[in-house]
Amino acid sequence: MLSPIPKNVYRLYAGLKFWERWHVKFRWRLCPFLQIADHIPAEARIVDIGCGRGLLANYLALGSPARRVTGIDKQTKRIEAARASIKGRDNIHFFLQDALELPQQEFDVIVVSDMLHHLTYPQQEKLLEHCYRILPEGGFLLMEDVTPDPKWKWISHFLIDRTLNCGRRQNFRKLADWVSYLENLGFEVEHFPAHHNIPLPDFLLKCRR
Repeated sequence: MLSPIPKNVYRLYAGLKFWERWHVKFRWRLCPFLQIADHIPAEARIVDIGCGRGLLANYLALGSPARRVTGIDKQTKRIEAARASIKGRDNIHFFLQDALELPQQEFDVIVVSDMLHHLTYPQQEKLLEHCYRILPEGGFLLMEDVTPDPKWKWISHFLIDRTLNCGRRQNFRKLADWVSYLENLGFEVEHFPAHHNIPLPDFLLKCRR
């Protein structure tokens, strides 16, 4: 697995119930947040779509006071937990919001991490088209998700995800299909493996407008 959650991030969740704190630690160990963060400038306007309890958003905001970080999610309880983690900081905010309501040119970086496979294929495309539309020239989308290869890691992901997300349907695409689709939208796409030290077939796409 990946390295443990940083103490300064974990302390923000001290008020959660035991099982919620366990989920926070477990999610950190299975998602390549540090690799995602490596691609984000120290000064930027960032929105984390599907932020959950705000793990990545908090890590980014703690890492640089010059970052203006927004996290959005459609699950009320997770946004409540994320808001409780702010602790008076003014460079991070969380909203219960649909990503399709995000305005144009308000963010330099859009992050979509480990959520697209929970959307239907038309929903995936509608979201990514909106991301392209609202980014300014030179802005970029960081998209982290899973692909069906290698097969053993895909099976591992399928079982873990079904357990943590109560059997929700998953909709996958091959990495080459993602790259082709995003390039057709107009993005310049770089892709990176993101599954080192985890039993999951994660990849990371950096898509510049």
